[in-house]
Amino acid sequence: MKKLFFVLIFIGNATLGWLIHSGVRAKNPQQSAQTSSALRELASKTDRAKEAREKEFKNLAKNFSRIDYGEQCALSRNIAPQDRGAFLEAFLKEQDPSGYSSEANSMIEGIIKIWATEDFEGAWNWSRQIIDDNCRRYISGKVLSKLAEKDLKRALALHMEISIVDPEFYSKAPFLALQETTRKSARDFLDVLGKIPLHQGGTLDFEFAIDFDFQEAAEGISALLRKQEELPGQFPMNYMKVWGERDPDGALMWFANQENTDRLGFADILEGVEKQGIPGAASAWVAKKIEESEKLRKVIIEGVSVPSAARLNGILKALPDSNSSDRFLTELLVNQSQYSTINFTTTLSGMSSLQARLDAFAQVRKVGRDLGSNISETQYKAWGVTRQQFETIFPPSGKH
Repeated sequence: MKKLFFVLIFIGNATLGWLIHSGVRAKNPQQSAQTSSALRELASKTDRAKEAREKEFKNLAKNFSRIDYGEQCALSRNIAPQDRGAFLEAFLKEQDPSGYSSEANSMIEGIIKIWATEDFEGAWNWSRQIIDDNCRRYISGKVLSKLAEKDLKRALALHMEISIVDPEFYSKAPFLALQETTRKSARDFLDVLGKIPLHQGGTLDFEFAIDFDFQEAAEGISALLRKQEELPGQFPMNYMKVWGERDPDGALMWFANQENTDRLGFADILEGVEKQGIPGAASAWVAKKIEESEKLRKVIIEGVSVPSAARLNGILKALPDSNSSDRFLTELLVNQSQYSTINFTTTLSGMSSLQARLDAFAQVRKVGRDLGSNISETQYKAWGVTRQQFETIFPPSGKH
């Protein structure tokens, strides 16, 4: 494979354009004929050179995997500025970008990175004229993501403009913009949160300013949820966790009053409390909230529906007596029964007696759930009940 430092510089294109548009006119018919002949010859040479270049680019795109890695890297660095669009078009015609090898993606992104850095307007305008929707989204998204590194405000504005007509468009601009706001204030956070598209996912833990007002942000989030019923995909993954670490009571009270909590969870609040590093503090806090009100107990039960044995035992020890713990475990069992029987053992083993376990199963039956008859002897033993005791509450099929 020939080395890839062959990139052609087509000065003829610029020369032809200058001759055609400069307004030069021959002084006599003979000169005019000679000039026309020269222009036709130059145009012919230019067309042949362009065809040769496009053919070479097409061959490179088809045989990219055979090219030495060092030459691949060199190509992205040394492709002539005027050839970047044609070269990328050759690759995009071969297949959708998502189907390329990681090496090809790296090469394409390398060219885009250099182009967008040196000439954003040129790279951006070229990317927006790509006909194929997937290719246009891919290239434009990469170009815009590069702009976001130095002009985040403009990148976000361009992203929002495109997403109105193309909801599937993706770039890093919304994520980077939102990430920047949590280091500032709740007001900045809400301003950007209310603008970015809903459909895009892919988020990370964010860094929050020491004085970030979670309560102010939460009020704005509530208003946003009433308006659009869901949060953008870039919503910080650790929002409730950090709030739980700093102010668990405020976080829980707000969370308990929300109807749309798809991207939020009580388990995150609890994890935040645990991050305070005070032994037993998280369990004691949960136990207190369980006893505080029916509403909070329901939120907690749904939030810790599949607790680890260590977490559950910690909560049980912090509850005031066996009646409180049996009540909590019974409601937990009822909640778990709507999913599967896999996690029953941990819940049932914490109950104070056989009667407490049987009463808990009776509550499951009372809410209309039948746990079925495909229960093994091993499960009965782990649950601390006999088959006969269980089938008294859940008769096998045909014996109802």
